[in-house]
Amino acid sequence: MADLLFEFAATMALGALLGAMAVYSLLRLTAPPESAEKSQLEFRFENRELVGACPRARRSLSLEDLDEDIYHQLIDRLGRIFPDLRQRLDDTTLHSASFTLSEATQNGPALLDIEAHGGSLRLRLSGIDAPLSRKVLVDSDQATAVAAELAVLRAATETAPFLSWRETADGTVDWANKAYTTAAGEADIPRKETSWPPARLFHGGAVAQSGDQARPKRSTLMMNSGERRTYEVLRYGSGNGTLNFALDVGATIKAEESLRSFMQTLTQTFAALPIGLAIFDRSRSLVMFNPALMDLTNLEPEWLSARPTLYDFLNQLREKRMLPERRDFADWRKKITELEKSAEDGTYCETWTLPTGQTYRVTGRPHPEGAVAFLMEDITAEMSLTRKFRREMSMNQALLDHLPEALAVFADDGVITMTNAAYDALWGTDPEDALGQLTITDATRLWQASSAPNPIWGDARDFVSQRGDRSEWTDTATLGNGLVVTCRFQPLAGGATLVGFTPAHQSALPPPRSTQLAAISS
Repeated sequence: MADLLFEFAATMALGALLGAMAVYSLLRLTAPPESAEKSQLEFRFENRELVGACPRARRSLSLEDLDEDIYHQLIDRLGRIFPDLRQRLDDTTLHSASFTLSEATQNGPALLDIEAHGGSLRLRLSGIDAPLSRKVLVDSDQATAVAAELAVLRAATETAPFLSWRETADGTVDWANKAYTTAAGEADIPRKETSWPPARLFHGGAVAQSGDQARPKRSTLMMNSGERRTYEVLRYGSGNGTLNFALDVGATIKAEESLRSFMQTLTQTFAALPIGLAIFDRSRSLVMFNPALMDLTNLEPEWLSARPTLYDFLNQLREKRMLPERRDFADWRKKITELEKSAEDGTYCETWTLPTGQTYRVTGRPHPEGAVAFLMEDITAEMSLTRKFRREMSMNQALLDHLPEALAVFADDGVITMTNAAYDALWGTDPEDALGQLTITDATRLWQASSAPNPIWGDARDFVSQRGDRSEWTDTATLGNGLVVTCRFQPLAGGATLVGFTPAHQSALPPPRSTQLAAISS
């Protein structure tokens, strides 16, 4: 954005200077002559070759005229003022003649005396006090348009929000816009007795020539209020001096500092994370990583700082045996492509079992601007604990299945968590059913439907759902097939409950029910 503003300012400032020169020349064109003698121009031609001209006439020709056919150029330009000139000259090509052409202009009459004698031609022009260069001899409409354009350029440079000024070869400021003079008045610099030329606020810096890209240089300016302003200064060569622009980049400095502080905060936060972090930009080059990534991958920080690509990163992990083994290279390349696409969609999450025995959980997440981030976490201890827990659960299940008593365990929320083979055989349940979806209500409905009417099933439901101190109690129930079973309800730690069912011929007689109900009510 700063470069565009500087280019815009340079264009307008140069346009303003050129416009001023053009308008100055036009003002000379339309200004009234001091005297007829001073405004007279005389040209002499032999066979249409310029052989003589008064000093004023020579000065009226621009440098580009010297390399062209001056006769035709001059007749063409004079023909704009005197429309009959070309026709009258064609009529006198075969004989001698003398005549005068007159035309009214905004500044009075313009006269052109012509004397023709064979191949000789003498032209005397009066009433026109301006050079006859093709780039300056314009009509009044053109002069009005140039003046209007100059006014626009002046207004643009004066209201521009950036500093603009011109310096001569010795460093003197000979032109400045309003923003520059305002900054010069507010700056804490030594003051001069005169207000013009303004003080030079910035020194040094590379000067860009025409067509070259300017290199901005930041400079700091101390103000009377104690504020320190930072400007980005560009210099362009302009004649014997320089055309300069300075843009206040204080907001940019604050944004850069804020971003730098934010990045430092992120870096410190990521440095303390035990999870390895690797962020790849849209071209899949590594742009950020944390120390945990080095610890988990055994990759050197110098290598990571060189911004390797995602493919190089994974290939290096493969060489260090930090990736799951693949059977062939084609399968390996396919896996990398799938990994990148899944990370872009935010669906990549895999568990890597490494040849070293470690287990990593790797997650891919999309980031703005097409970047992706990978999180690498060592879950070896977690997986070991999970495997140990599963072994213990399997062993406990095997032990329960070898017990003759039908057992069911309910959690504190009344959800059944475990049964044994004897329970499934007694009540006809499927051991493959999801136990976490069955509650004490579901179980008592099954028991009640498979037995003779008995009030203990409601007591059992209340006992399992009860909070606080509880005491073990037993009772009997008769199944639909006539089998009498002893029902045992025992509280466990954490609010859980063990319910056991034993056929009557396998157990002793239960205590009186009145004793059991008294224990429940207590």
